[in-house]
Amino acid sequence: MRRLFPRTLAGQTVLVLIVGLVISHLLSMAIYSWDRAEVLMLAGDQQMAHRIAAITRLLQETPPAWRERIVHATDSPSLQVTVTPESVLVRPAEEDWRTALIRNFLARRVDAEATSVIVQWLEATETDKDYATPTPMAWVHSHMAQMMTGEPMNHALRASIPLDNGDWVNFATTFPASQSMWSRQAVLSTALMTVAVALLSLWVVRRMMRPLRALAKASERLGRDVKAPPLAETGPVEIRQAVRAFNEMQQRLRRLIETRTRMLAAISHDLKTPITLLRLRAEAIADEVEKRKIVAALDEMETMIASTLAFARADAEQEERRVVDLPSLLASICDDMADAGRPVMFEERAPLKYPCRPLALKRAVTNVIDNAVKYGGSAHVQLRERGHRLEIVVDDAGPGIPEAELEEVFAPFYRLERSRCRETGGAGLGLSLARAVAHAHGGEVTLANRPEGGLRATIQLPQ
Repeated sequence: MRRLFPRTLAGQTVLVLIVGLVISHLLSMAIYSWDRAEVLMLAGDQQMAHRIAAITRLLQETPPAWRERIVHATDSPSLQVTVTPESVLVRPAEEDWRTALIRNFLARRVDAEATSVIVQWLEATETDKDYATPTPMAWVHSHMAQMMTGEPMNHALRASIPLDNGDWVNFATTFPASQSMWSRQAVLSTALMTVAVALLSLWVVRRMMRPLRALAKASERLGRDVKAPPLAETGPVEIRQAVRAFNEMQQRLRRLIETRTRMLAAISHDLKTPITLLRLRAEAIADEVEKRKIVAALDEMETMIASTLAFARADAEQEERRVVDLPSLLASICDDMADAGRPVMFEERAPLKYPCRPLALKRAVTNVIDNAVKYGGSAHVQLRERGHRLEIVVDDAGPGIPEAELEEVFAPFYRLERSRCRETGGAGLGLSLARAVAHAHGGEVTLANRPEGGLRATIQLPQ
């Protein structure tokens, strides 16, 4: 059942509109059919009552010897007329409003006492043998029968009126009361209304949902490009308010990132002056061993400051996206490292065009490969396609990482002391920077220990 129910807001809105309008249309048709049936029955009964009254007056005003001829002349399949010494009808114990109305009308037209006229109003389907006196729910029952059998309902009018000589003239007629509301025209009307409402609702809802879809795409794009142009404020008032709030949020995020970057750049610039002074003073130290230790500490401090500034600037990167051959980009990184004497191998594959920020992506891949070489001894790089995603897989032959710390190593300045050598000079920002670049491309970086040994780093990118 859930599969049949639409998942989109537009689909659910159209479904609710169609169901509501179809139900209201069917109810309107039922009410109209009820009213129409009542009007037709009253008109038919009135016309037949006029005919019965006219025949009765004719019989009363003609000699008894002629009545047999008149009965024979007026008797027809639509109206059966007989003259009998006694009434063929039994006076009903209770009368409904329609029976009383016809009886009073006939009594006035033939100048007879109302109590002397006997009238029966009955209804049944064409397949029924006998007619039944209607109840208050007769119309509902009759139309339920119509919907189930598809047969039109008939109603019968029977009357017995006394003549001046003591005989009774009896009338019996049967004619259809109404057609089923489920006629071909009604079904066609419902189908046309449903199709028209569905098309119109779909067009209107899709037009209204267009700004929401743009807002959803902009929200997804915000994680990759905080400097994207603002959305146009279109659509209904509520959607325009949401778009305006989104644009303001994007501006605040951009200002926050720019402020943080400028602050870190200022801190980095301010720290260079005391570091330079300390380096000059270290040159005056006579003890060479102590001098080398101080200079090494200052070098490490400069490296950490440079890495921190590079990590901070990754969020505010100004590089434009360009389409590059991704396998060639990876091959150039691996070739440069291999030329430098580092054990790096790349599995060649067919060209693949991919839109990205080449310098940022190259820096992220270089950090991951550099970690594999430093702490795993070697790096095996391959590019794979998995559904709608690309995977840059880097395998090493090292000892791996404890399962509990596979996610913690992405935290800034986090370094493993047991499985990762601290003396290599890393600032603990390589993986953090790689993940930030992957997030800016709409991707992710994950780590996993391989069953055969070593660590696997995977950079996932949307295709």
